[in-house]
Amino acid sequence: MLLLFAAFLLFGIYPVDTNAQQRPPALPDQPAQVNPDTDQTSEGRRLYIKGLAEMEFENYSDAARLLLEAREKLGERPAVDFAIAQAFTALENDIEAVYYAENAVRLDDTNKWYRILLAEVYQNLGRSGESIKQLEEVISRHPGDIQVLYTIARIHSLEGNLEQANATYDRIISRNGPDMQLLYQKYRNYSMMGEQNSAMEQLEGMLELDADNTAAMQILAQMYIEQNNISRAIEILERAYSINASDEETVISLSDLYIREERWEEAGVLLEQIISNEEVDGFTKIELIQYMMGRLSRNLDSDGLKETTENLLNRLMETQPDFGYVYALAAEFYNLTGDNENLLKNLKKTNELLPENEPAWRQHIQLLLIDERYEEAIEIARLADKAIPDDAFVLFFKANAHLLLKQNAQAIPLLERARSVPAGRDFRAVVLGVLGDAYSGDERYEEAFESYEQALRLDPNNDVVLNNFAYFLSLQSKRLDEALEMSQRAVEAEPENAAYLDTLGWVHFKMGNYNEAREFIKASIDTGDASAVVLEHMGDVYEKLGDLTNARHWWQKALEKDSTKEHLHEKISAE
Repeated sequence: MLLLFAAFLLFGIYPVDTNAQQRPPALPDQPAQVNPDTDQTSEGRRLYIKGLAEMEFENYSDAARLLLEAREKLGERPAVDFAIAQAFTALENDIEAVYYAENAVRLDDTNKWYRILLAEVYQNLGRSGESIKQLEEVISRHPGDIQVLYTIARIHSLEGNLEQANATYDRIISRNGPDMQLLYQKYRNYSMMGEQNSAMEQLEGMLELDADNTAAMQILAQMYIEQNNISRAIEILERAYSINASDEETVISLSDLYIREERWEEAGVLLEQIISNEEVDGFTKIELIQYMMGRLSRNLDSDGLKETTENLLNRLMETQPDFGYVYALAAEFYNLTGDNENLLKNLKKTNELLPENEPAWRQHIQLLLIDERYEEAIEIARLADKAIPDDAFVLFFKANAHLLLKQNAQAIPLLERARSVPAGRDFRAVVLGVLGDAYSGDERYEEAFESYEQALRLDPNNDVVLNNFAYFLSLQSKRLDEALEMSQRAVEAEPENAAYLDTLGWVHFKMGNYNEAREFIKASIDTGDASAVVLEHMGDVYEKLGDLTNARHWWQKALEKDSTKEHLHEKISAE
Protein backbone atom coordinates (compact mmCIF):
# COMPACT_ATOMS: atom_id res chain seq x y z
CA MET A 1 0.00 0.00 0.00
CA LEU A 2 2.87 2.37 0.65
CA LEU A 3 4.01 2.14 -2.94
CA LEU A 4 0.59 2.95 -4.33
CA PHE A 5 0.27 5.86 -1.95
CA ALA A 6 3.63 7.21 -3.11
CA ALA A 7 2.58 6.85 -6.72
CA PHE A 8 -0.55 8.80 -6.02
CA LEU A 9 1.44 11.59 -4.38
CA LEU A 10 3.71 11.88 -7.40
CA PHE A 11 1.01 13.55 -9.39
CA GLY A 12 0.67 16.21 -6.73
CA ILE A 13 4.33 17.28 -7.06
CA TYR A 14 4.97 20.95 -6.45
CA PRO A 15 8.11 23.15 -6.45
CA VAL A 16 10.14 23.37 -3.21
CA ASP A 17 13.13 25.23 -1.82
CA THR A 18 16.10 23.19 -3.03
CA ASN A 19 18.52 24.88 -0.60
CA ALA A 20 16.74 23.69 2.54
CA GLN A 21 18.98 20.59 3.03
CA GLN A 22 22.15 19.24 1.49
CA ARG A 23 22.12 15.64 0.28
CA PRO A 24 25.04 13.21 0.84
CA PRO A 25 28.20 13.92 -1.24
CA ALA A 26 27.88 10.59 -3.08
CA LEU A 27 24.71 11.78 -4.76
CA PRO A 28 24.68 13.90 -7.93
CA ASP A 29 24.20 17.63 -7.65
CA GLN A 30 20.65 18.86 -7.27
CA PRO A 31 19.22 19.63 -10.69
CA ALA A 32 17.70 23.02 -11.52
CA GLN A 33 13.95 23.29 -11.15
CA VAL A 34 12.15 22.34 -14.36
CA ASN A 35 8.71 22.93 -15.77
CA PRO A 36 6.39 19.99 -15.07
CA ASP A 37 5.44 19.81 -18.74
CA THR A 38 8.95 19.37 -20.11
CA ASP A 39 10.34 16.12 -21.50
CA GLN A 40 12.66 15.94 -18.50
CA THR A 41 9.69 15.84 -16.15
CA SER A 42 8.07 13.07 -18.20
CA GLU A 43 11.29 11.09 -18.13
CA GLY A 44 11.51 11.61 -14.36
CA ARG A 45 7.98 10.32 -13.88
CA ARG A 46 8.75 7.32 -16.06
CA LEU A 47 11.85 6.48 -14.03
CA TYR A 48 9.93 6.97 -10.80
CA ILE A 49 7.15 4.60 -11.80
CA LYS A 50 9.69 2.06 -13.05
CA GLY A 51 11.53 2.33 -9.75
CA LEU A 52 8.33 1.66 -7.85
CA ALA A 53 7.73 -1.41 -10.00
CA GLU A 54 11.20 -2.74 -9.15
CA MET A 55 10.37 -2.16 -5.50
CA GLU A 56 7.23 -4.23 -5.94
CA PHE A 57 9.38 -7.09 -7.27
CA GLU A 58 11.84 -6.59 -4.36
CA ASN A 59 14.66 -5.59 -6.71
CA TYR A 60 15.74 -2.91 -4.29
CA SER A 61 19.14 -2.07 -5.79
CA ASP A 62 17.59 -1.39 -9.21
CA ALA A 63 14.75 0.48 -7.51
CA ALA A 64 17.16 2.76 -5.66
CA ARG A 65 19.13 3.48 -8.84
CA LEU A 66 16.00 4.32 -10.87
CA LEU A 67 14.51 6.46 -8.12
CA LEU A 68 17.73 8.43 -7.73
CA GLU A 69 17.74 9.03 -11.49
CA ALA A 70 14.11 10.17 -11.26
CA ARG A 71 15.07 12.56 -8.49
CA GLU A 72 17.72 14.12 -10.75
CA LYS A 73 15.04 14.79 -13.37
CA LEU A 74 12.29 15.91 -11.00
CA GLY A 75 14.18 17.64 -8.23
CA GLU A 76 13.32 17.28 -4.54
CA ARG A 77 9.88 15.76 -4.08
CA PRO A 78 8.64 14.22 -0.81
CA ALA A 79 7.15 11.15 -2.49
CA VAL A 80 10.36 10.47 -4.41
CA ASP A 81 12.56 10.87 -1.31
CA PHE A 82 10.17 8.66 0.63
CA ALA A 83 10.43 5.92 -2.00
CA ILE A 84 14.23 6.20 -2.08
CA ALA A 85 14.34 5.94 1.70
CA GLN A 86 12.19 2.82 1.47
CA ALA A 87 14.58 1.23 -1.03
CA PHE A 88 17.66 1.99 1.07
CA THR A 89 15.90 0.69 4.19
CA ALA A 90 15.18 -2.58 2.40
CA LEU A 91 18.88 -2.72 1.45
CA GLU A 92 19.76 -2.11 5.13
CA ASN A 93 21.59 1.04 4.11
CA ASP A 94 20.21 3.17 6.91
CA ILE A 95 22.84 5.91 6.54
CA GLU A 96 21.49 6.77 3.09
CA ALA A 97 17.90 6.05 4.10
CA VAL A 98 17.90 8.53 6.97
CA TYR A 99 18.84 11.44 4.69
CA TYR A 100 15.95 10.84 2.28
CA ALA A 101 13.45 10.02 5.04
CA GLU A 102 14.34 13.24 6.86
CA ASN A 103 14.03 15.17 3.64
CA ALA A 104 10.61 13.68 2.90
CA VAL A 105 9.38 14.78 6.34
CA ARG A 106 10.92 18.23 5.91
CA LEU A 107 9.17 18.64 2.56
CA ASP A 108 5.82 17.42 3.89
CA ASP A 109 5.54 17.25 7.67
CA THR A 110 1.84 16.38 7.56
CA ASN A 111 2.29 12.91 6.03
CA LYS A 112 2.30 10.30 8.78
CA TRP A 113 3.85 7.59 6.58
CA TYR A 114 6.94 9.69 6.07
CA ARG A 115 7.36 10.09 9.84
CA ILE A 116 6.70 6.40 10.45
CA LEU A 117 9.43 5.44 7.98
CA LEU A 118 11.80 7.99 9.51
CA ALA A 119 11.06 6.56 12.95
CA GLU A 120 11.91 3.08 11.66
CA VAL A 121 15.23 4.26 10.23
CA TYR A 122 16.09 6.08 13.46
CA GLN A 123 15.36 2.88 15.37
CA ASN A 124 17.59 0.88 13.02
CA LEU A 125 20.37 3.36 13.74
CA GLY A 126 19.87 3.02 17.49
CA ARG A 127 18.39 6.49 17.84
CA SER A 128 15.37 5.34 19.84
CA GLY A 129 14.60 8.71 21.40
CA GLU A 130 14.32 10.37 18.01
CA SER A 131 12.26 7.43 16.74
CA ILE A 132 9.74 7.82 19.56
CA LYS A 133 9.65 11.60 19.01
CA GLN A 134 8.56 11.07 15.39
CA LEU A 135 5.92 8.53 16.39
CA GLU A 136 4.57 10.78 19.14
CA GLU A 137 4.22 13.52 16.51
CA VAL A 138 2.18 11.11 14.40
CA ILE A 139 -0.07 10.39 17.40
CA SER A 140 -0.55 14.11 18.06
CA ARG A 141 -1.86 14.48 14.51
CA HIS A 142 -3.60 11.08 14.30
CA PRO A 143 -4.68 10.20 17.87
CA GLY A 144 -6.66 7.18 16.71
CA ASP A 145 -3.65 5.34 15.24
CA ILE A 146 -3.35 2.52 17.79
CA GLN A 147 -0.71 0.69 15.77
CA VAL A 148 1.70 3.58 16.24
CA LEU A 149 1.17 3.40 19.99
CA TYR A 150 1.99 -0.31 19.87
CA THR A 151 5.20 0.57 18.04
CA ILE A 152 6.09 3.15 20.69
CA ALA A 153 5.50 0.59 23.45
CA ARG A 154 7.63 -1.98 21.62
CA ILE A 155 10.54 0.46 21.32
CA HIS A 156 10.31 1.33 25.02
CA SER A 157 10.40 -2.40 25.85
CA LEU A 158 13.41 -3.02 23.60
CA GLU A 159 15.22 -0.18 25.31
CA GLY A 160 14.36 -1.53 28.73
CA ASN A 161 12.08 1.37 29.52
CA LEU A 162 9.40 -0.93 30.89
CA GLU A 163 7.59 1.71 32.90
CA GLN A 164 7.15 3.90 29.79
CA ALA A 165 6.09 0.81 27.80
CA ASN A 166 3.34 0.06 30.31
CA ALA A 167 2.27 3.70 30.32
CA THR A 168 1.89 3.47 26.53
CA TYR A 169 -0.13 0.25 26.88
CA ASP A 170 -2.40 2.15 29.28
CA ARG A 171 -2.90 4.81 26.61
CA ILE A 172 -4.06 2.06 24.23
CA ILE A 173 -6.37 0.60 26.89
CA SER A 174 -7.87 4.03 27.56
CA ARG A 175 -8.78 4.25 23.85
CA ASN A 176 -9.76 0.64 23.07
CA GLY A 177 -10.46 -0.93 26.44
CA PRO A 178 -8.60 -3.87 28.11
CA ASP A 179 -7.14 -6.56 25.88
CA MET A 180 -5.62 -9.96 26.77
CA GLN A 181 -2.40 -9.36 24.87
CA LEU A 182 -1.92 -5.91 26.36
CA LEU A 183 -2.50 -7.15 29.89
CA TYR A 184 -0.09 -10.00 29.31
CA GLN A 185 2.61 -7.62 28.06
CA LYS A 186 2.06 -5.42 31.10
CA TYR A 187 2.26 -8.50 33.33
CA ARG A 188 5.60 -9.48 31.81
CA ASN A 189 6.98 -5.96 32.20
CA TYR A 190 5.87 -5.63 35.82
CA SER A 191 7.38 -9.05 36.57
CA MET A 192 10.71 -7.98 35.07
CA MET A 193 10.52 -4.78 37.11
CA GLY A 194 9.94 -6.84 40.26
CA GLU A 195 6.54 -5.23 40.89
CA GLN A 196 4.68 -8.43 41.74
CA ASN A 197 1.49 -6.82 42.98
CA SER A 198 1.07 -4.87 39.77
CA ALA A 199 1.88 -8.01 37.76
CA MET A 200 -0.83 -9.90 39.65
CA GLU A 201 -3.34 -7.16 38.88
CA GLN A 202 -2.76 -7.74 35.18
CA LEU A 203 -3.34 -11.48 35.56
CA GLU A 204 -6.51 -10.87 37.54
CA GLY A 205 -7.60 -8.55 34.73
CA MET A 206 -6.90 -11.29 32.19
CA LEU A 207 -9.12 -13.67 34.14
CA GLU A 208 -11.90 -11.10 34.10
CA LEU A 209 -11.65 -11.01 30.31
CA ASP A 210 -11.19 -14.76 29.86
CA ALA A 211 -12.54 -16.77 32.77
CA ASP A 212 -11.22 -20.03 31.26
CA ASN A 213 -7.60 -18.97 30.80
CA THR A 214 -5.87 -21.76 32.75
CA ALA A 215 -2.37 -20.58 31.79
CA ALA A 216 -3.02 -17.24 33.50
CA MET A 217 -4.50 -19.07 36.49
CA GLN A 218 -1.37 -21.20 36.92
CA ILE A 219 0.92 -18.18 36.80
CA LEU A 220 -1.28 -16.21 39.17
CA ALA A 221 -1.51 -19.13 41.58
CA GLN A 222 2.28 -19.42 41.63
CA MET A 223 2.52 -15.73 42.51
CA TYR A 224 0.12 -16.18 45.39
CA ILE A 225 2.20 -19.15 46.55
CA GLU A 226 5.30 -16.94 46.55
CA GLN A 227 3.37 -14.49 48.72
CA ASN A 228 2.37 -17.41 50.97
CA ASN A 229 -1.30 -16.80 50.18
CA ILE A 230 -1.99 -20.53 49.86
CA SER A 231 -5.76 -20.34 50.21
CA ARG A 232 -6.07 -17.97 47.23
CA ALA A 233 -3.66 -20.12 45.20
CA ILE A 234 -5.75 -23.22 45.93
CA GLU A 235 -8.94 -21.37 44.99
CA ILE A 236 -7.46 -20.38 41.60
CA LEU A 237 -6.05 -23.84 40.86
CA GLU A 238 -9.29 -25.54 41.82
CA ARG A 239 -10.97 -23.28 39.28
CA ALA A 240 -8.38 -24.26 36.66
CA TYR A 241 -8.85 -27.93 37.53
CA SER A 242 -12.62 -27.63 37.07
CA ILE A 243 -11.97 -26.32 33.55
CA ASN A 244 -9.39 -28.96 32.54
CA ALA A 245 -9.05 -31.89 34.93
CA SER A 246 -6.48 -33.63 32.74
CA ASP A 247 -3.93 -30.79 32.76
CA GLU A 248 -0.83 -32.29 34.36
CA GLU A 249 0.65 -28.99 35.52
CA THR A 250 -2.55 -27.96 37.26
CA VAL A 251 -2.91 -31.36 38.93
CA ILE A 252 0.66 -31.33 40.19
CA SER A 253 0.47 -27.74 41.46
CA LEU A 254 -2.87 -28.26 43.20
CA SER A 255 -1.88 -31.61 44.71
CA ASP A 256 1.35 -30.01 45.92
CA LEU A 257 -0.67 -27.40 47.78
CA TYR A 258 -2.97 -30.05 49.23
CA ILE A 259 0.12 -31.93 50.40
CA ARG A 260 1.61 -28.77 51.87
CA GLU A 261 -1.62 -28.28 53.79
CA GLU A 262 -1.60 -32.01 54.72
CA ARG A 263 -4.87 -32.56 52.92
CA TRP A 264 -3.81 -36.08 51.97
CA GLU A 265 -7.20 -37.42 51.00
CA GLU A 266 -7.85 -34.56 48.56
CA ALA A 267 -4.36 -34.91 47.08
CA GLY A 268 -4.86 -38.65 46.66
CA VAL A 269 -8.28 -38.29 45.05
CA LEU A 270 -6.94 -35.68 42.66
CA LEU A 271 -3.99 -37.75 41.51
CA GLU A 272 -5.91 -41.01 41.42
CA GLN A 273 -8.23 -39.48 38.82
CA ILE A 274 -5.22 -39.00 36.59
CA ILE A 275 -3.91 -42.50 37.34
CA SER A 276 -7.28 -44.01 36.46
CA ASN A 277 -7.73 -41.95 33.31
CA GLU A 278 -7.13 -44.25 30.32
CA GLU A 279 -6.51 -41.24 28.05
CA VAL A 280 -3.42 -40.25 30.04
CA ASP A 281 -0.35 -42.21 28.95
CA GLY A 282 1.50 -44.40 31.40
CA PHE A 283 4.68 -42.37 31.48
CA THR A 284 2.78 -39.22 32.48
CA LYS A 285 1.36 -41.21 35.39
CA ILE A 286 4.85 -42.38 36.28
CA GLU A 287 6.00 -38.76 36.36
CA LEU A 288 3.18 -37.85 38.73
CA ILE A 289 4.17 -40.60 41.15
CA GLN A 290 7.84 -39.66 40.81
CA TYR A 291 6.85 -36.16 41.81
CA MET A 292 5.12 -37.55 44.92
CA MET A 293 8.18 -39.63 45.74
CA GLY A 294 10.36 -36.55 45.40
CA ARG A 295 8.22 -34.84 48.01
CA LEU A 296 8.35 -37.95 50.19
CA SER A 297 12.15 -38.16 50.00
CA ARG A 298 12.25 -34.74 51.68
CA ASN A 299 9.64 -35.67 54.27
CA LEU A 300 9.98 -39.37 55.12
CA ASP A 301 8.19 -38.91 58.44
CA SER A 302 4.93 -38.04 56.70
CA ASP A 303 2.76 -41.14 57.02
CA GLY A 304 -0.04 -39.48 55.05
CA LEU A 305 2.21 -38.70 52.11
CA LYS A 306 3.69 -42.22 52.24
CA GLU A 307 0.24 -43.82 52.25
CA THR A 308 -1.02 -41.61 49.42
CA THR A 309 1.99 -42.42 47.26
CA GLU A 310 1.72 -46.15 47.92
CA ASN A 311 -1.99 -46.08 47.05
CA LEU A 312 -1.22 -44.39 43.74
CA LEU A 313 1.39 -47.04 42.95
CA ASN A 314 -1.01 -49.83 43.73
CA ARG A 315 -3.73 -48.19 41.64
CA LEU A 316 -1.39 -47.89 38.66
CA MET A 317 -0.37 -51.55 39.03
CA GLU A 318 -4.05 -52.50 39.08
CA THR A 319 -4.86 -50.54 35.93
CA GLN A 320 -1.66 -51.48 34.05
CA PRO A 321 -0.44 -54.80 35.49
CA ASP A 322 2.03 -55.43 32.65
CA PHE A 323 3.62 -51.97 32.74
CA GLY A 324 7.17 -52.79 33.84
CA TYR A 325 8.13 -49.24 34.69
CA VAL A 326 5.60 -49.02 37.51
CA TYR A 327 7.23 -52.00 39.26
CA ALA A 328 10.64 -50.37 38.88
CA LEU A 329 9.15 -47.22 40.42
CA ALA A 330 7.56 -49.27 43.19
CA ALA A 331 10.98 -50.77 43.90
CA GLU A 332 12.36 -47.25 44.29
CA PHE A 333 9.50 -46.40 46.64
CA TYR A 334 10.04 -49.40 48.89
CA ASN A 335 13.78 -48.82 48.85
CA LEU A 336 13.06 -45.26 49.99
CA THR A 337 10.74 -46.42 52.76
CA GLY A 338 12.97 -49.32 53.85
CA ASP A 339 10.48 -52.11 53.11
CA ASN A 340 12.84 -54.82 51.85
CA GLU A 341 10.15 -57.47 51.47
CA ASN A 342 8.12 -55.39 49.02
CA LEU A 343 11.33 -54.09 47.47
CA LEU A 344 12.42 -57.62 46.57
CA LYS A 345 8.95 -58.49 45.26
CA ASN A 346 8.91 -55.49 42.92
CA LEU A 347 12.50 -56.02 41.81
CA LYS A 348 11.57 -59.56 40.81
CA LYS A 349 8.61 -58.26 38.80
CA THR A 350 10.82 -55.62 37.21
CA ASN A 351 13.30 -58.31 36.20
CA GLU A 352 10.48 -60.22 34.49
CA LEU A 353 8.88 -57.28 32.66
CA LEU A 354 11.96 -55.11 32.07
CA PRO A 355 14.85 -57.56 31.73
CA GLU A 356 17.00 -54.83 30.18
CA ASN A 357 16.85 -52.79 33.41
CA GLU A 358 20.40 -53.27 34.70
CA PRO A 359 20.04 -51.49 38.10
CA ALA A 360 17.08 -53.72 39.05
CA TRP A 361 19.12 -56.90 38.56
CA ARG A 362 22.06 -55.50 40.49
CA GLN A 363 19.95 -54.31 43.41
CA HIS A 364 18.05 -57.59 43.53
CA ILE A 365 21.25 -59.61 43.86
CA GLN A 366 22.71 -57.20 46.42
CA LEU A 367 19.66 -57.46 48.65
CA LEU A 368 19.80 -61.24 48.56
CA LEU A 369 23.48 -61.08 49.55
CA ILE A 370 22.65 -58.74 52.43
CA ASP A 371 19.93 -61.16 53.58
CA GLU A 372 22.50 -64.02 53.34
CA ARG A 373 20.36 -65.77 50.74
CA TYR A 374 23.39 -66.77 48.74
CA GLU A 375 21.90 -69.60 46.69
CA GLU A 376 19.04 -67.34 45.57
CA ALA A 377 21.52 -64.61 44.70
CA ILE A 378 23.43 -67.03 42.48
CA GLU A 379 20.23 -68.06 40.68
CA ILE A 380 19.10 -64.47 40.08
CA ALA A 381 22.61 -63.64 38.86
CA ARG A 382 22.38 -66.57 36.43
CA LEU A 383 19.14 -65.12 34.99
CA ALA A 384 20.66 -61.66 34.91
CA ASP A 385 23.67 -62.93 32.97
CA LYS A 386 21.29 -64.05 30.24
CA ALA A 387 19.36 -60.75 30.17
CA ILE A 388 22.38 -58.42 30.44
CA PRO A 389 25.41 -60.55 29.51
CA ASP A 390 28.86 -59.69 30.84
CA ASP A 391 27.63 -57.05 33.28
CA ALA A 392 30.60 -56.46 35.57
CA PHE A 393 28.44 -55.83 38.65
CA VAL A 394 26.31 -58.95 38.17
CA LEU A 395 29.42 -61.09 37.73
CA PHE A 396 31.02 -59.51 40.78
CA PHE A 397 27.97 -60.03 43.01
CA LYS A 398 27.56 -63.63 41.86
CA ALA A 399 31.23 -64.29 42.61
CA ASN A 400 30.78 -62.84 46.09
CA ALA A 401 27.87 -65.19 46.72
CA HIS A 402 30.14 -68.13 45.85
CA LEU A 403 32.92 -66.75 48.06
CA LEU A 404 30.53 -66.42 50.98
CA LEU A 405 29.62 -70.07 50.42
CA LYS A 406 33.40 -70.80 50.44
CA GLN A 407 33.20 -71.83 46.78
CA ASN A 408 36.41 -70.16 45.62
CA ALA A 409 36.76 -72.30 42.51
CA GLN A 410 33.36 -71.13 41.21
CA ALA A 411 34.06 -67.49 42.11
CA ILE A 412 37.39 -67.19 40.33
CA PRO A 413 36.19 -67.53 36.69
CA LEU A 414 33.38 -65.05 37.38
CA LEU A 415 35.83 -62.50 38.76
CA GLU A 416 38.18 -63.08 35.84
CA ARG A 417 35.28 -62.28 33.48
CA ALA A 418 34.34 -59.20 35.52
CA ARG A 419 37.99 -58.04 35.39
CA SER A 420 37.93 -58.04 31.58
CA VAL A 421 34.64 -56.12 31.23
CA PRO A 422 34.93 -52.30 30.81
CA ALA A 423 34.13 -50.57 34.11
CA GLY A 424 35.21 -47.61 36.19
CA ARG A 425 38.76 -47.51 37.54
CA ASP A 426 37.75 -47.76 41.21
CA PHE A 427 35.35 -50.64 40.61
CA ARG A 428 37.93 -52.56 38.61
CA ALA A 429 40.29 -52.16 41.56
CA VAL A 430 37.65 -53.70 43.84
CA VAL A 431 37.15 -56.62 41.44
CA LEU A 432 40.88 -57.29 41.26
CA GLY A 433 41.13 -57.09 45.04
CA VAL A 434 38.39 -59.67 45.53
CA LEU A 435 39.95 -61.81 42.82
CA GLY A 436 43.14 -61.72 44.88
CA ASP A 437 41.13 -62.91 47.88
CA ALA A 438 39.64 -65.74 45.82
CA TYR A 439 43.05 -66.83 44.53
CA SER A 440 44.39 -66.74 48.09
CA GLY A 441 41.49 -68.82 49.35
CA ASP A 442 42.31 -71.33 46.62
CA GLU A 443 46.00 -71.18 47.66
CA ARG A 444 47.03 -69.70 44.29
CA TYR A 445 49.20 -67.10 46.01
CA GLU A 446 51.32 -65.85 43.13
CA GLU A 447 48.21 -65.10 41.10
CA ALA A 448 46.66 -63.54 44.20
CA PHE A 449 49.62 -61.21 44.76
CA GLU A 450 49.60 -60.18 41.10
CA SER A 451 45.88 -59.29 41.32
CA TYR A 452 46.43 -57.26 44.49
CA GLU A 453 49.25 -55.34 42.80
CA GLN A 454 47.07 -54.59 39.77
CA ALA A 455 44.29 -53.39 42.09
CA LEU A 456 46.66 -51.02 43.90
CA ARG A 457 47.96 -49.62 40.63
CA LEU A 458 44.36 -48.61 39.84
CA ASP A 459 43.56 -47.41 43.38
CA PRO A 460 46.64 -47.03 45.58
CA ASN A 461 44.56 -46.02 48.61
CA ASN A 462 42.10 -48.93 48.64
CA ASP A 463 42.44 -49.89 52.29
CA VAL A 464 40.63 -53.24 51.89
CA VAL A 465 43.14 -54.36 49.28
CA LEU A 466 46.04 -53.01 51.34
CA ASN A 467 44.89 -54.98 54.37
CA ASN A 468 44.15 -58.25 52.56
CA PHE A 469 47.35 -58.15 50.54
CA ALA A 470 49.34 -57.54 53.73
CA TYR A 471 47.54 -60.34 55.57
CA PHE A 472 48.12 -63.01 52.94
CA LEU A 473 51.76 -61.94 52.57
CA SER A 474 52.10 -62.40 56.34
CA LEU A 475 50.53 -65.86 56.17
CA GLN A 476 53.16 -66.78 53.60
CA SER A 477 55.89 -64.96 55.57
CA LYS A 478 56.81 -63.10 52.36
CA ARG A 479 57.75 -59.46 51.70
CA LEU A 480 57.03 -58.62 55.33
CA ASP A 481 58.42 -55.08 55.10
CA GLU A 482 55.94 -54.31 52.29
CA ALA A 483 53.18 -56.02 54.25
CA LEU A 484 53.94 -53.86 57.30
CA GLU A 485 53.82 -50.64 55.27
CA MET A 486 50.53 -51.60 53.57
CA SER A 487 48.95 -52.69 56.85
CA GLN A 488 49.93 -49.44 58.55
CA ARG A 489 48.29 -47.47 55.72
CA ALA A 490 45.09 -49.50 56.09
CA VAL A 491 44.96 -48.81 59.84
CA GLU A 492 45.57 -45.09 59.21
CA ALA A 493 42.52 -45.13 56.93
CA GLU A 494 40.32 -46.91 59.52
CA PRO A 495 41.92 -46.84 62.99
CA GLU A 496 38.98 -48.67 64.64
CA ASN A 497 38.73 -51.51 62.12
CA ALA A 498 39.22 -54.76 64.05
CA ALA A 499 40.39 -56.74 61.01
CA TYR A 500 42.96 -54.09 60.03
CA LEU A 501 44.36 -53.88 63.57
CA ASP A 502 44.68 -57.67 63.72
CA THR A 503 46.50 -57.77 60.37
CA LEU A 504 49.00 -55.17 61.56
CA GLY A 505 49.50 -57.16 64.75
CA TRP A 506 49.95 -60.39 62.82
CA VAL A 507 52.54 -58.87 60.48
CA HIS A 508 54.48 -57.79 63.57
CA PHE A 509 54.09 -61.33 64.91
CA LYS A 510 55.58 -62.76 61.72
CA MET A 511 58.43 -60.28 61.97
CA GLY A 512 59.11 -61.37 65.58
CA ASN A 513 57.87 -58.11 67.09
CA TYR A 514 55.71 -59.83 69.73
CA ASN A 515 55.10 -56.87 72.02
CA GLU A 516 53.93 -54.75 69.08
CA ALA A 517 51.84 -57.71 67.91
CA ARG A 518 50.14 -57.92 71.32
CA GLU A 519 49.47 -54.16 71.31
CA PHE A 520 47.61 -54.15 67.97
CA ILE A 521 45.79 -57.44 68.46
CA LYS A 522 44.58 -56.22 71.86
CA ALA A 523 43.35 -53.02 70.17
CA SER A 524 41.47 -55.21 67.70
CA ILE A 525 39.81 -57.15 70.54
CA ASP A 526 38.96 -53.91 72.36
CA THR A 527 36.80 -52.77 69.43
CA GLY A 528 34.32 -55.52 70.30
CA ASP A 529 34.27 -56.77 66.71
CA ALA A 530 37.11 -59.28 66.91
CA SER A 531 36.58 -62.68 65.28
CA ALA A 532 37.67 -66.08 66.58
CA VAL A 533 40.79 -65.77 64.39
CA VAL A 534 41.83 -62.61 66.26
CA LEU A 535 41.33 -64.31 69.62
CA GLU A 536 43.45 -67.24 68.47
CA HIS A 537 46.13 -64.83 67.29
CA MET A 538 46.27 -63.31 70.77
CA GLY A 539 46.83 -66.77 72.21
CA ASP A 540 49.64 -67.35 69.70
CA VAL A 541 51.29 -64.05 70.72
CA TYR A 542 51.21 -64.99 74.42
CA GLU A 543 52.67 -68.38 73.54
CA LYS A 544 55.64 -66.63 71.89
CA LEU A 545 55.94 -64.38 74.92
CA GLY A 546 56.19 -67.50 77.13
CA ASP A 547 52.88 -66.90 78.91
CA LEU A 548 51.04 -70.20 78.33
CA THR A 549 48.32 -69.41 80.87
CA ASN A 550 47.15 -66.39 78.89
CA ALA A 551 47.75 -68.26 75.65
CA ARG A 552 45.34 -71.05 76.68
CA HIS A 553 42.84 -68.43 77.92
CA TRP A 554 42.61 -66.79 74.50
CA TRP A 555 42.61 -70.09 72.62
CA GLN A 556 39.69 -71.20 74.79
CA LYS A 557 37.80 -67.97 74.05
CA ALA A 558 38.43 -68.51 70.33
CA LEU A 559 37.06 -72.04 70.54
CA GLU A 560 33.97 -70.80 72.39
CA LYS A 561 33.39 -68.24 69.66
CA ASP A 562 33.88 -70.76 66.84
CA SER A 563 33.49 -74.41 67.77
CA THR A 564 34.63 -75.54 64.32
CA LYS A 565 38.23 -74.66 65.21
CA GLU A 566 38.91 -78.16 66.52
CA HIS A 567 42.68 -77.80 66.20
CA LEU A 568 42.52 -75.48 69.22
CA HIS A 569 41.82 -78.47 71.47
CA GLU A 570 45.34 -79.67 70.78
CA LYS A 571 46.83 -76.24 71.50
CA ILE A 572 44.93 -75.93 74.77
CA SER A 573 45.87 -79.37 76.02
CA ALA A 574 49.53 -79.23 74.96
CA GLU A 575 52.12 -79.11 77.80
